Amino acid sequence: MRFVMTDTQNKQDLSFDEDSKFREYYKTYLMKEFSILEPIRKKYASKFFMTLFVFLGGIIGIFCLCRHVVVEKVAFLPFVMIVAGLFSILMWRFLLAPFKNFKKDTKKFVMSKIIEFFHDLTYSQNKKGIEKNILEKSDLFMGMANVYCDDAFEGSYQGTKFQLAEQRISTYVHTKNGRREVTMFNGLLLQFQFGKKFNGQTVVIDKRGKILSFFVMLLSVLVLLAFFAFDPSKLQWENIAYLVFYFGVLCYTYWHKKYKKVYLEDVVFSKYWNVKATDQIEARYILTPALMERILKIKKMFSANSISFAFFDDKVLIAIGSNKDMFETSSLFSYAINYRKAKEVIAQFYSIFEIIKDIKQSTLDKLQTK
Repeated sequence: MRFVMTDTQNKQDLSFDEDSKFREYYKTYLMKEFSILEPIRKKYASKFFMTLFVFLGGIIGIFCLCRHVVVEKVAFLPFVMIVAGLFSILMWRFLLAPFKNFKKDTKKFVMSKIIEFFHDLTYSQNKKGIEKNILEKSDLFMGMANVYCDDAFEGSYQGTKFQLAEQRISTYVHTKNGRREVTMFNGLLLQFQFGKKFNGQTVVIDKRGKILSFFVMLLSVLVLLAFFAFDPSKLQWENIAYLVFYFGVLCYTYWHKKYKKVYLEDVVFSKYWNVKATDQIEARYILTPALMERILKIKKMFSANSISFAFFDDKVLIAIGSNKDMFETSSLFSYAINYRKAKEVIAQFYSIFEIIKDIKQSTLDKLQTK
């Protein structure tokens, strides 16, 4: 998934030395490797334009037919409109296919070559990503059901092991028509070893994400209650179990006695995040002014819908919510040997490394002297 950054931010993410090193790496290695992609790109681009030509021809034909029907046979107009709608939907799917197939056929190859620049980094597609038990233990995703992964990375930065993955987390809502799966989080997850075991657990929850998850669960409960009020015969043991589960999740999330709310002096930070912890003193050592400033910058840098943090055991988990794609390495309408796109991917990784470095530097030293 690619989080939009301005050109100014991209330039700031790579220092002069970093930019020079990657430019040399690109010229001496990547340009040769990526040259094999250009014929593949042209093949898919040709398919797109052929489909577009057929689509435009079909639209013109349907338009002429509609004019004839309106004048001569009005009764057939609804049928023609239905055919036109189905044709448009079908052709739209065919128009999107070259983009999806080109990305699928090239991304694994391109990404594997780009990240060789960092040496201690591996890439995989459609693997597990960050494990479900770690996500559950973080207490960031109450009521989660399934976890899906797209791109996943593992590596180390300055001796710190980390996992980075584009993942979608879903939950179930229940309506009168049965159970339905809905997305509760979609975005980037970063998990790394902190270097010191925490005494307690501190959770920094984005208020926007919290309100949304609360609304989804509450709506599911209200819909079920309303349905059973109109038709009590449908209230079976299975449905009662669903209601108890959702009420339990709501209560656990918002009245869990394990945590206590942490009140911070930073007004801007408190406007966007709720902080709760099992150890109030440790939480204040963790949430230094430098760290809070970094969290605000991360949210702006990645144009994130939400961003939440969890500090537990010896781990830090960061959830950056966004529906935009990150790590996009190629485009159907631009030359396959594209330095700008490759540089953008490298800049995104350096941003991740800065997050790891800042959190460890601003927090670890302070906890060790506590």
